[in-house]
Amino acid sequence: MSSQIPRGYYEDSEGALRRDRRHSSERRSPAGSYPGEDRRNKQRRKGDQGDLEREHHEMIEEALEEFAAEHER
Repeated sequence: MSSQIPRGYYEDSEGALRRDRRHSSERRSPAGSYPGEDRRNKQRRKGDQGDLEREHHEMIEEALEEFAAEHER
């Protein structure tokens, strides 16, 4: 067995160096990923955006109700 096996390779039972397919990080990256973005953070931001839109809509409704109550006197 060789003492110097390059990174990303392994030595098979016959002593030949074989490329380790599991070494590559490419197989784990999603096909439609955006460069420099973490998928979990993107999904979290989408969820937060939905919450913010709902809260914003509720605030507008409350403001309209208060405005209508003040001007109905």
